[in-house]
Amino acid sequence: MLLSSLFFTLSTFFGKLVSNTTEMNAVVTSFVRYFLGTVGLGAFMLYRGISFKPVRKKPVFIRSALNASALILLTASLNYTTITNANMIHLTYPVFVFLLARFVTGEKLRPTAFIYLFLILVGSYIVSDPHLSSINIGDLISFGSAFFAGTSILYLTQARKTESSIIIVFYLMLIGTFLNFPLVMDDIGLLSMDSAGIVLLAAGTGFLGQVFTTEGFKYVDSATGSMLSSSRMVMAAVIGYFFLSEPLNLRIVSGIILISIALFGVSGYGKVLRGKFRENIETE
Repeated sequence: MLLSSLFFTLSTFFGKLVSNTTEMNAVVTSFVRYFLGTVGLGAFMLYRGISFKPVRKKPVFIRSALNASALILLTASLNYTTITNANMIHLTYPVFVFLLARFVTGEKLRPTAFIYLFLILVGSYIVSDPHLSSINIGDLISFGSAFFAGTSILYLTQARKTESSIIIVFYLMLIGTFLNFPLVMDDIGLLSMDSAGIVLLAAGTGFLGQVFTTEGFKYVDSATGSMLSSSRMVMAAVIGYFFLSEPLNLRIVSGIILISIALFGVSGYGKVLRGKFRENIETE
């Protein structure tokens, strides 16, 4: 899970380099990731004789569209804000899972979710440091990516009831390719030998992040996995500070702490720790 966090962070780092050092929009990196993923997975499924037909199309297609939109917005935010802010604000998506679960899956909303939402909003406000005269559009876009990511997870739980992982990922890649293409038509023509390397690194590290996330959740519970995933905030802050000269001050650190506390509560990791503690006491 820590490797997945590292690769996802590196993906945003290379995406930021694309925005800073080329004339292309950082969204081109998500298009390349989805396009190569579609071709690779499609070829693998044909080779193994795996059917392309999902059992229930609706949750698969809705989840794919929402998740692809989340990544498009995340990469788009890199054109305007730091990788620290982009990753930190994007990782607030678990709160939206709790807030919207009642409307998608019928799950009851826990009252504590509003406390975590308040912490998320305060943490995001501190990180963004908005002023009436200058609100960073990149931070707002990243917040939108968190909303779409949270909603996509709710539909993922529906899709997993009937579909295999490879079907879900394939349609994510396919639909993501089609959603991305109109946004990067001009940028594709700007690809050169010099810029292609950075774009491929951004796409490749993002793909590896997805692979390690999928594998990681086979060995840890969801609460632990969610907490380990939040390490992206620290990784992004450190990489941004040392390699992109991004600020790392008390305001940023305070935002990281508040958002981490909220994610700690939302993930239910506290209950997991208490359960393991009780087990250890009973076995001693």
